[in-house]
Amino acid sequence: MATQLAENEWGVILQHDGHLLELKWLPSTATMSDGGFMATLCLFASQAEKARARGLVIDATEFRHRFGEGVMAWRDAHIVPRYGAAGVRKFAFIMPPGFPDAGKEAVEGPAVFPTKWFVKAPEAMAWLKKEH
Repeated sequence: MATQLAENEWGVILQHDGHLLELKWLPSTATMSDGGFMATLCLFASQAEKARARGLVIDATEFRHRFGEGVMAWRDAHIVPRYGAAGVRKFAFIMPPGFPDAGKEAVEGPAVFPTKWFVKAPEAMAWLKKEH
């Protein structure tokens, strides 16, 4: 059973099993600005820090925003290190069916944890909960 920790116009943050947090992007991301994206990731990072999250998952199946220039570099510089400092050990993305990189696992940019991409939520949750 998930507990809702926070929300804004573009996403909902849920806590599963204590140290597992989820950001579920909403269809309203179709009209979200880069500033809205940044604000939502800051909110998610803040909740991860409070919960000392071990696993994070972003459900991007409804994500519609198109990133402006420099947004992902900002994420790598300002958000990903906060996840690592919070104690995150694994990061998962749930993507729409047909996503070409489903099953890929990598340590990206400044991360100190692996990220893996999925198209099925139960598989993402099982991977996050698995210790090794």
